[in-house]
Amino acid sequence: MSNVVLVVKVKVKEEFAEQVYPFMKALHKLTHEFDRGCIQYDLHEVKDEANTFCFIETWEDESCLIEHSQKEHFKNFMEFVDGKIEKMDKFFLEKYVEEV
Repeated sequence: MSNVVLVVKVKVKEEFAEQVYPFMKALHKLTHEFDRGCIQYDLHEVKDEANTFCFIETWEDESCLIEHSQKEHFKNFMEFVDGKIEKMDKFFLEKYVEEV
């Protein structure tokens, strides 16, 4: 089985940016602490796009990603940001060039 690589781009509504950002940081921390199979779970701010962030995630396999989405900290995050997100896009990536 190969790893699952996912990018989640989140555009936060301007009026909620200061509220949502700490929850994103908490989700990042809790995921690293408690989620099995988490290889990478990085949070980045998108340059030149106000209130836009990307989670770049690498999971051992799909079952680990599914398990993450069922964890209490993930559910709490999704509940908290409901109505505060302008747009959320998910992109699954596949390695195009192998190591040389």
